[in-house]
Parts: sequence; structure tokens; C-alpha cells
Amino acid sequence: MSLKLKIRLSVFLLLLLLLGLGGYAFLTIRFLENGAHGIEQADFNTARFAVLAFLAAGTAVGITMMVRLPRIVVRPLHRLTADMERVAGPGPATRVAVGKRDEVGTVAAAVNRVLSQAQDERRATLAELFTERNRMESLVRSLDEGLLLLDERGTIVLANPVACDLLGLPQSELLDLPATAVAATNELLRDLLVPLAEANMAGDETPDPVFMFPHKGDAPHYQLKISPIETVDQASRRTAAGHILCLRNVSDFKKLDELKSTFLATISHELKTPLASIKLSLMLLQNPRTTDAERQVLATGIGEETQRLLNMVGQLIEVSRLDAGAGIKLNVQPMHLADVIRYATQTVHPQLHDKQIRLDLQLPEALPEVHGDVEKTTWVLINLLSNAIRYSPTAAPLIIRAMQWGEMVRVSVEDQGPGIAAEHHKRIFQRFAGVPGQGGHGSSGLGLSISREFIGAQGGQLWVESQPAAGSRFLFTLPVVG
Repeated sequence: MSLKLKIRLSVFLLLLLLLGLGGYAFLTIRFLENGAHGIEQADFNTARFAVLAFLAAGTAVGITMMVRLPRIVVRPLHRLTADMERVAGPGPATRVAVGKRDEVGTVAAAVNRVLSQAQDERRATLAELFTERNRMESLVRSLDEGLLLLDERGTIVLANPVACDLLGLPQSELLDLPATAVAATNELLRDLLVPLAEANMAGDETPDPVFMFPHKGDAPHYQLKISPIETVDQASRRTAAGHILCLRNVSDFKKLDELKSTFLATISHELKTPLASIKLSLMLLQNPRTTDAERQVLATGIGEETQRLLNMVGQLIEVSRLDAGAGIKLNVQPMHLADVIRYATQTVHPQLHDKQIRLDLQLPEALPEVHGDVEKTTWVLINLLSNAIRYSPTAAPLIIRAMQWGEMVRVSVEDQGPGIAAEHHKRIFQRFAGVPGQGGHGSSGLGLSISREFIGAQGGQLWVESQPAAGSRFLFTLPVVG
């Protein structure tokens, strides 16, 4: 029964009693006015009893309504208020109790619907927050840069795995601790906080410092960049909220600088040696005591040294063109690799003769034609042969093989040199790079890099198969004419 119906029934019952009492009194008065005579004592007692009964019933109903009606109205409201306060509190309650199916129960059901919708929206919001938090945590963990986040009090609130690895401390010994307290026992962190104390922030004119971490295997170089964190309030006022310390690995750039320095030293030496030889030969040519035969030998030497200089300059020109984005100009046409191999071996024949190297050509008779640029392929093969001769011991065999390899023709140059460890197979195809421990042997470090680009532009591949003390075999492929 609804609260509204209860109130109506209570008022109706009270009104009915009042009307009954009034009607009975009205009828009694009319009966007396009409000249009632000789009222008997029994009738009088009955009338008085009826009036008293109506008065007693009306009084009882009135007192009951005065006591019960506020309870009927207020008690469910109190219960609803208590349930809503319990739901709003920190406890586990998430719904208000729905009692009887009255107005208060309807309000409670509506409140539960609102709470259910709010709970669903809260779950959705929490799910989005958890997703974003997990995404940010995954992003921070996957960074290859060390990341430290300090709040406005200098407390470490974030440290990704790279930063922990560089500092040599687990997260449990970094998070929620003052950076100065951790730095008191960690020299690396103490050095990192020095630029922060000197206000060397990102974007200023002071160069960002570079630190080395000796406990790492290859002693990598990391550049420190410090960025301030600011928050903006409702009045658009900016307040400091901490700092981000970012450690970026710049080891590759350091190595590149070292490689370029080594290259400049090497190329300077390589240019100086033939120039000095040419100068000396010219001085001897100008000497009147030099015979014609000696002049011929000197002229031949000048030609060889000049060709050596032209080769170096040609490599530098090719590198500059590739760096400028000019690409590789190819004249692709069907060609016989056997002819290219024979021409390349004739070109390096003087070098083979000087080191008494035995050349072994293993060329099948039915070698198919390939698509390629004759000039670029010949250049690659001459470069591979020159490298093989340079690193081969005296009187060692040098094997050149060619064979059909599926839809490709594969050419290999195999020497008996010192070999190359597997960890350096990628490095030797980089510019200015070489094999550690083997020296430059007169190489500029550009030939293999240019060779790979030439072969790749023709649709083939160039790679190396080698082990230390077991020689090296350089291979390249070119597509067969279909």
C-alpha cells in the first residue's frame, strides 16, 4: 500500500467518525425539537453511550493518526537517508534498501538506478584510466632512454628499467625516496643531480652534459636532458611540479665521431703516401742521370699511384652522391657474369702477382645471363678481390665461384685471410667501419658499403660468411634473365 493511500484512508476514517458523531447529534436534536415526550431512561442512556462511543473512537483515531502518521511518513525517509549516507560513505554498500512499494520505495529504486548508472560509468572510467596507465607504464618501460621523475620536493616518483639499470639500483631503492638521500650512497645519481642544481635545463644555451657508465660492458655514453614540470591552476598561474631527467644513449654518435676521425686519419695517410711517391718519382724523372728504362718504370709507378688516388676519390664521390640523395644511376641490361669475372681478375692481376696468390676460377659452362649493370658489378667484384688479396697471406689460394641459385646467380670470393667474427658481420658493411684488431690495411672503410648499395640497387644481395682464423667468403647475387 502506498504512503499516499495510507494517509487518505486515515483521514477518511477520522472524517467518517466525525460525520457519524455529527449526524447522530443532529438527528437527536431534530427528534427533541419535534416534541419528543416521555423519553425513557434506557433511550437516554443509549444516546449518551452512542455519543461517548463516537467521541472515544474519534479521540482514539485522532491520537493514533497523530502518533502513527508522522512515523508512516518520516520513518521511511529516515531509513532512506541512512541508506544513502551509508552508500556515500567509504563502506562497501553500493545500493539502498527498497522496502515497501510506496513513494519512498519508488525514490529508493530511482536512487538505485542512478547509483547503478554511476557505478557503470565509474567502472568504465576506471577501466579507461587503468588502460591509459598500463599503456603509459608499457611506454615508459619500453623506452631505451633512462627516465627519472622528481616531484616538487625532490622525491623520486618514477624510474624506468633503463634508469635503474644505469644506476645499478632496483626500483624499491629509488621510488618514494628523496633523490638527495639516494645520491648520498650512489655516486652516479649524485653526478646526475649536479646539472639540476646548476639549473642546466633543456633548451638553454648550456650544452647538455654527457655521462659514461663504466659498469656497463661497452661503457656507453648517455646525454642528460633535464626538463621542468609545471602545472597551471584555474587562475592560469604556473607552479613548479618537479623535473624529468632523461638519459639518452648517444654511444652511436660517439662511435660515429670516432669512425669519422679514424677515416680522416686513414684517408689522409692514404692520400699522402701516393702523393709522396708521385713527387719522388717526378724528382727522379727530372734527374738527368736517370736512364730511359728507369724513366719507364717511374712512369708506370706514377700511373699506378694516380689510379689508386682516382679510386679513393671515386669512392668519396659515390658516398657524397648517395648522402645527397642522388641515388644510383644504373644501366641494367643482360650480361654474362663470366666476362665480368675475367675482366675483374685481369684488373687485379698485378696485385695477385705481387703476393704470389693462386687464383682458382670455378665457372660452369652453362652460366645463365643476369640482369645488371656491367660497370657497377665489375666495380663490386674488383673491390671484393682487392680486399681478399689485401688480407690473404702470401701464396695463399683465392677461389672465385659462380653458380645458378634458384632465380639468381650467386658469385663468391673466398680467401684464406684472418676471418671475421660473427658479431662484426654487420659492422663491416657500415661506412668508415672496419674489423677491430685487423687494422685498416690501406682501406678507407667505404668499399663494402658502396658495394652493398650497388648490388641492392640491381635487385641482389651482398653478404659475408666467415669465422675467425678460417678465412672469409663474400657472396652476392643478381637476378637471372627470365
